Amino acid sequence: MLQGNAPKWPQLREDLTLHSGPTDTSGAPTWTLHDPARNQYFSIDWLSFEVISRLSLGNAEDISLSIGNETTLHIGSEEVNSVLKFLESNELVQMHDFGAERGFVQKHQARQTGWIQKLLHGYLFFRIPLFRPDKFLEKLLPHAQFFYTPFFLKLTLLVFFLGLWGAYRQWAAFQATLIDTFSITGLLGYGVALIGIKLIHELGHAITAKRCGCRVPTMGVAFLVMWPMAYTDVTESWKLDSHKKRLLIAGAGIATELIVAAWMLLAWVLLPDGDLRGAAFFLATTSIVATLAINASPLMRFDGYFLLCDFLGRPNLHPRSFAYARWWLREQLFSLGDEPPENLTRQWHRFYIAFAFAVWLYRLIVFFGIALLVYHYFFKALGIILFAIEIWYFTARPIWSEIKVWKERWGEIGPAINHQPAFYISLAILAILLIPFDFTVNSQGMLKPEHSLNIVAYQPSQLEMMPPVLGSRVSKGTPLIALRSSDLIQKIQSSRVKVGTLEKQFLTAGFSAETLRQQSVIKEQLDSATEEFKGLLAERERLHPTAPFDGLIIDVEPDLFVGEWIPKGMSLVRVIDDRNWVVDTYVEDADLRRLDNGNWGWFIPDAPGLGDLRLKVLSIDKDATHLLSDGALGSIAGGSILVRSQNNKLYPERAIYRVRLQATGTDQTISTGHLRGRVVILAWPKSILGGLVRGLLSTFVRESGF
Repeated sequence: MLQGNAPKWPQLREDLTLHSGPTDTSGAPTWTLHDPARNQYFSIDWLSFEVISRLSLGNAEDISLSIGNETTLHIGSEEVNSVLKFLESNELVQMHDFGAERGFVQKHQARQTGWIQKLLHGYLFFRIPLFRPDKFLEKLLPHAQFFYTPFFLKLTLLVFFLGLWGAYRQWAAFQATLIDTFSITGLLGYGVALIGIKLIHELGHAITAKRCGCRVPTMGVAFLVMWPMAYTDVTESWKLDSHKKRLLIAGAGIATELIVAAWMLLAWVLLPDGDLRGAAFFLATTSIVATLAINASPLMRFDGYFLLCDFLGRPNLHPRSFAYARWWLREQLFSLGDEPPENLTRQWHRFYIAFAFAVWLYRLIVFFGIALLVYHYFFKALGIILFAIEIWYFTARPIWSEIKVWKERWGEIGPAINHQPAFYISLAILAILLIPFDFTVNSQGMLKPEHSLNIVAYQPSQLEMMPPVLGSRVSKGTPLIALRSSDLIQKIQSSRVKVGTLEKQFLTAGFSAETLRQQSVIKEQLDSATEEFKGLLAERERLHPTAPFDGLIIDVEPDLFVGEWIPKGMSLVRVIDDRNWVVDTYVEDADLRRLDNGNWGWFIPDAPGLGDLRLKVLSIDKDATHLLSDGALGSIAGGSILVRSQNNKLYPERAIYRVRLQATGTDQTISTGHLRGRVVILAWPKSILGGLVRGLLSTFVRESGF
């Protein structure tokens, strides 16, 4: 027993209440301790209950002896002290000495945060209670009893299967309606339906809790990262001593949405086309998607999570699994020999670890997506700040907290890590991330002649001279074809006469005072007519094209004959420089910085039977390509560049830059057309982590340009 000036033995606070709880997974009884000052509930096991009920004995030895004599439990002073430590750390006991009070004050001061942290927490999550529904629920409950009867459940199942059968019979109409909702009006409809469904969802929680004997103090709106969602305060369900009732309350929202979906699906099948049928479609689809994608997921703290906790008999599964996974990770890396947070069987050990890592990965994806949405919702300066806050709070902060623990325990970790395989595996992974192993830029490209000419009739004309035969070689300056246009000849003759007449008028204008005043006007008319005449002569030259380079005739319009009339736009003959070949490829900004003129590369054709070609970087565009001229590289044609088609033109969806490479080491004909293939270019080395960091920084710099 405590003697003299020893500190007084702690006792439970008088305002706490103790309630019987459901049995745990082993069949042992549990109790729930309610702290009304903070509205928190603590689930305690049989051993803790026996210790708490004997606190008046005054010391650990007497408590452990009493428990051993009066129950089937056999414990020591260590277990009693563990229970006391739990009570003291959660401020559930009365403290009568000055040192204890000072400890409470220090804890309170430690929990106080600055205005920045308060503002940050308020932005990330806050709740607004809107009304107190308890009295309303008391009046509503007698009218809602029908919805809890087995008859209504069976009727709803029948309605659901009838709705599924009807939707299957009208599947084409269902698909068409779904596609029609992908519009501004459809999104607004889904938004209204989602609000209605969530209100019904929360009403399902509230009325079920009331039916199970719980008080429902408030309902309102909670904001998670500025995203509104309805909430219902059903924390009194912790007082219930039945797992079944807790499961009913936790699953009431999901069940309500599925019931709405079943009845609305049948309504869509039976109703004629119109606004009511459209509303039924929105409610049915929104209920199913919202329930399965959001509420039923145990990876976030929604209904599915609480259902899983109650079903497994493992409350607070998220923090418990997180603590266990952090312990497991430290043991795998450093073998510190720490006791696990919980003593688990092999099956629960595996479940906790797998569940924790699944939640971490899921949250990483979800919170990163939310951060991107927030960035795009607000103006750029505020969007960047909010994006950084969310990435830090939800992603980087937990990692940094764990690293701080490693730093604090480095005295234990340092000597241990040299003997751990996991440490060397981690070093190898870190080396893979940091060492620049990547020496190439890989892309898709198009092999083509460096010079090519396709002669097209630019106006209706008559063939005067046949082109060279297909496959023949031509030298620079060789006539390729001759065309004649009667209309153009007539225009040239008329223009020649007009120029001659104006020249005579201009030369004779100085012989009289009347014509002298018109000399400047005549000069302007003469200059204009001369330019028109030169233009017509240039057009005539276009009807007699010559080869601009030494090359090969690879295409000739068949069935041509002298005297034939050629329509405008008809392709007549094509010649290429078959000795000089280039490859055009397109790279993104991150890879562009790694390339220089003169870098070597290879082209691997997609066509079978053709060998690789050695390449050399000829030129690198500094401006992004706005229009993709090599259509075969676009995603529409099976290429690797994501494009959108508009007015028969291809526009890249991302910023890409053209790189032209010269084929070297060949003086023979490679092809007679364009070939698509893979391009590999030797470039400045890049590490995986370095590429990721550069990509993030370049994105930040680009997006921060105000």
